[in-house]
Amino acid sequence: MPGNTIVPGQEAEQRGHIAERTFQDMLEWWLTGSGAPQISQIVPDTQKVDFRITVPSLWKNSENITLEWQVKSTARLEFVDKSPLGGRCIKLGVKRRDLESLFEFSRSGSPLMLALAVQRDRSQRPNDLLMVSPFERFHWWGLDLNQYFSRTDWRSRAEAIYIPEQNRLNLATFSLLWGARWVADYFSSLSGPELLMLPELSRLIPHFFHPQRSVDAIGERGWSLLEQRLPRFRREFDPPTFSKISFQTGLAAGLGVIRHRMYEAAHCLDVVRNYCPESLFGTANLWLFSSCYHHFMRTSGEIGNGRDDYFSQRLLPLPSEDIRDVPLIMLATLWHVLLVYRTLHTEVRLVQRPSSHAGDDFSYYGGGIGYFPWFTLSGDRADWVIEIGSTHALADNLDFINARERESWLDANHTEADAARVFHIPREQLRLPGSCPQFMFPRESLFVRYPRELFIAQPDRLLVHGTHPKGTS
Repeated sequence: MPGNTIVPGQEAEQRGHIAERTFQDMLEWWLTGSGAPQISQIVPDTQKVDFRITVPSLWKNSENITLEWQVKSTARLEFVDKSPLGGRCIKLGVKRRDLESLFEFSRSGSPLMLALAVQRDRSQRPNDLLMVSPFERFHWWGLDLNQYFSRTDWRSRAEAIYIPEQNRLNLATFSLLWGARWVADYFSSLSGPELLMLPELSRLIPHFFHPQRSVDAIGERGWSLLEQRLPRFRREFDPPTFSKISFQTGLAAGLGVIRHRMYEAAHCLDVVRNYCPESLFGTANLWLFSSCYHHFMRTSGEIGNGRDDYFSQRLLPLPSEDIRDVPLIMLATLWHVLLVYRTLHTEVRLVQRPSSHAGDDFSYYGGGIGYFPWFTLSGDRADWVIEIGSTHALADNLDFINARERESWLDANHTEADAARVFHIPREQLRLPGSCPQFMFPRESLFVRYPRELFIAQPDRLLVHGTHPKGTS
């Protein structure tokens, strides 16, 4: 036997080391500009955690996201059509003791993710992978092991892990993983154990987030639920906790009030134009995974669906004046918001960050609604602007919105290839699977909804219903 022959076990070990190195490089690139701390590699490998990463929330009012990853690698991709998960999956052989070790660790409650690296070119020796760029070495898939163990009968097939085919891992799906965790963690205080001690509040909160009751109950009473009923519970919490609960329920309440007014004026409502300061921070994730935001997003499309005289538009300012300073996970997030709104018949533009009033809410609603002040955002706080608190005249809002519209980076007519070119990233990094990942994002709930609109075949160009009404552009 030649002296330099590498046995399969050595090849697997080399492949594993290169996969871990490549995974770390990918994460650091995806998090460029976010202020993320250095990625922690856990040594030695305990068959539980290889990497611990912290993804900044990009907003001081929200906690950072910590994820722990186990990295596996293989040269052979084995698909099974009839998997225990019900759909087509990758079957990854795992020793029973290693699988049980991962299960025991998952019971600690820490988010434990699996990253699977599948060598792109099986003919290459593992060390030759270092001769090509990181993105040419492996295909990647991801899986939330906590959910996998808690929601499947994994013990009956304890020699393998099954990963749904659509769970591809790239910048696009990683940004969605961040967004889903962001929203789930942000609203976690509204379902915490302390609320179980307050039955009246526990019964009240679901009304704010229900698609219909939030319009019927909250819309009819205006801001009274927020300004009168919620303050009754102030003494039950410490000030920071009450402030968080009040603002989070107020988000849903405000959207319910706006939706109520829109439905009332639906017969004459012909324009909805919003400048959305949420896109300046991690709050942009609310547009993708927050259930109450989705109710609002759908309302605009429902009212204008099929009408040629209706125009709905959202302008999302970039978080930085120079697009090269915007973290890649944020760029991917904003692109996803644009895609979701396309399916809801609303034009979205990613626009230049203004030099002043970037965190203010600017909006215009036709049909007699006019300007509806909502809230202002900054890096460390969010403030309500309820009706009378506005200093913007109607003409000021339209002038501001029109000026932002003319400073557009991407709009409804741009494609995935256009976005990749503007963001200076490989197109493959923005590519989404054809169906929603399974066991990858936190579970859906009253507060969290998956943006399933993303996981369909996206046409290169999709025209949005309506045109600018006279006098608004």
